[in-house]
Amino acid sequence: MFFEDIWYCVALASEMSSRPLGRVVCGRPVVLFQTAKSGALVALEDRCPHRQAPLSMGRVIGDEIMCGYHGWTMAADGRCVHVPHQETVPQSARVASYPVAAREGFVWAWLGDPARADPAAIPRMPWLAAADRSSILSRFHAKASDQLMADNLLDVSHADFLHAGSFGSRAGQRGETDAVRQEMETWETPGAVHSRRVLNDVALGPMAAAWGGFTEPVTRTTSQNWRPSNTINIELAMENRENRILINHDHVMTPETATSCHYFFAFTRDFALDGGYPNDADMRREQETVIRTEDIPMVEAQQRNRIAFGEPRDVPGRADRFLIAVHKRIAALRGER
Repeated sequence: MFFEDIWYCVALASEMSSRPLGRVVCGRPVVLFQTAKSGALVALEDRCPHRQAPLSMGRVIGDEIMCGYHGWTMAADGRCVHVPHQETVPQSARVASYPVAAREGFVWAWLGDPARADPAAIPRMPWLAAADRSSILSRFHAKASDQLMADNLLDVSHADFLHAGSFGSRAGQRGETDAVRQEMETWETPGAVHSRRVLNDVALGPMAAAWGGFTEPVTRTTSQNWRPSNTINIELAMENRENRILINHDHVMTPETATSCHYFFAFTRDFALDGGYPNDADMRREQETVIRTEDIPMVEAQQRNRIAFGEPRDVPGRADRFLIAVHKRIAALRGER
């Protein structure tokens, strides 16, 4: 059901501390923490081998984690190193330890064969650390599969409708903006699938118009990259004779179960860096509101309908070209025909 040998985003770097964090990834309970002594990041199976209590309910002591039920203590490599009231530790008292690494504000774990865990394969997003940009990072939870949540980004034409009243564009509205046409291309490289969509002379929603001080229609160019399992990097340029602004928004969907996921999000801008509107607090409020009140409710409703109607087949449209290309790549990676 899930890819094994791949890096999964499991947390924001800001979530990591010496307080254990429990998270379910690909159906597996995982405990994440930062060692109190060395500051290293650790990811273990979230269970004590003694009586299977969650280690996330315990506490970090130095570079180890102690189960809160009976005090058995585990090292960062998953070995039990202390059992209260006895001198020896059973050799079988161990849990899986997962390779883990932090990159540009995100924490990634490898649940597959540790020998195949190459940190160089972790998706890089250098704009998140660029001196001439400003970024916010957020995490959400959705009661929908990671693929459904990713599909929401793979067809950005939904922004012309679901987000028409916020940061979308007034394009494709029947009887109103039929003249606005999209130009779209998709292509593949060995490690990714790409798309570029251009809308010319299109009116923006009020939120996006306010970002750049736009009072006239713009050219809106959306460039997308998809990498497995479901990391989607989007660069959005909006420009006319009044202004040009550039935004990167990054979306990483990590499966929790077959019908729920963790949704990690970053929003980076190259404008309003010296004060005024929008500042980081404005961006956080606006973006989190849009995702929580528009994207997630719609995708969760899709998930409920898919279950209720017995997983009916979708009927694709022209705007689904990027989504279709990604689904074909996923099928190839799974060895499906």
